[in-house]
Amino acid sequence: MLAVKEREALQKSLEQAFKPRAAHVLVNVLEQALEARNGHVTREDFRDLKHAVAELAAAQARTEEAVKILTDKQSKTEEAVKILTDKQSKTEEAVKILTDKQSQTDEAVKALAVAQANTEKALQQLARQVGGLSDTVGGDIEDIAYIVLHEVLKREFGWEVGILERSWQTWDGEAEEVDVFGQASDPAHPERRIWIVGEAKHNITMKEVERFVKQVGRAKQRLTGDVFPVCFCYRVRPEVKARIKEAGVRLVFSYGKLE
Repeated sequence: MLAVKEREALQKSLEQAFKPRAAHVLVNVLEQALEARNGHVTREDFRDLKHAVAELAAAQARTEEAVKILTDKQSKTEEAVKILTDKQSKTEEAVKILTDKQSQTDEAVKALAVAQANTEKALQQLARQVGGLSDTVGGDIEDIAYIVLHEVLKREFGWEVGILERSWQTWDGEAEEVDVFGQASDPAHPERRIWIVGEAKHNITMKEVERFVKQVGRAKQRLTGDVFPVCFCYRVRPEVKARIKEAGVRLVFSYGKLE
């Protein structure tokens, strides 16, 4: 059996690593183990016991330190998990917001497509209306051209002018439309055959003049007799007027002036 001082020393050593109650239990267990071995405790046994207790205390201290480190790491892990969870929640919220915005964008694109389709439909209708208006206006100026040309050619040349009309002619293997087409006769020269080939425009352009000059060339190759080329218009730019004169084409204005 341990002496009182030895027991107290051993108890004190164990309390450095264990709680007092656990240290007390360990002292009793160690004391019983020693008594079971030889019935009494020598100084050498006590030294060995103290050494074993010191090692046990050190091991316990290391264990507690490891447990503390593990606990700290566990706390950090839990904190990291919490942060990650918060970020995940924010990510999910951001994805939800993005999904909502994408839905709104898709809806806006759909609405834009519908509006675009409506716009294209309206433009097609407008194009048809403008085309119809163009035909109407073109027809109007041609009707005026027929009347004015009758009067001007009678007044200036004494010709008897037949029916003037818009006509389709095939002069170069391909059908083409002529704004003003018809025949006239000259009482002073009854044998003479005169063809009226005309272009009627509100404001005739250089491009239209060039196209008409080529058309007159084809007419002269195909028609038997004299071709009288004439441009009829309300107004014309000076450079276009000069080109008409240069090409040998006569110009008649809507108010009856012949150039």
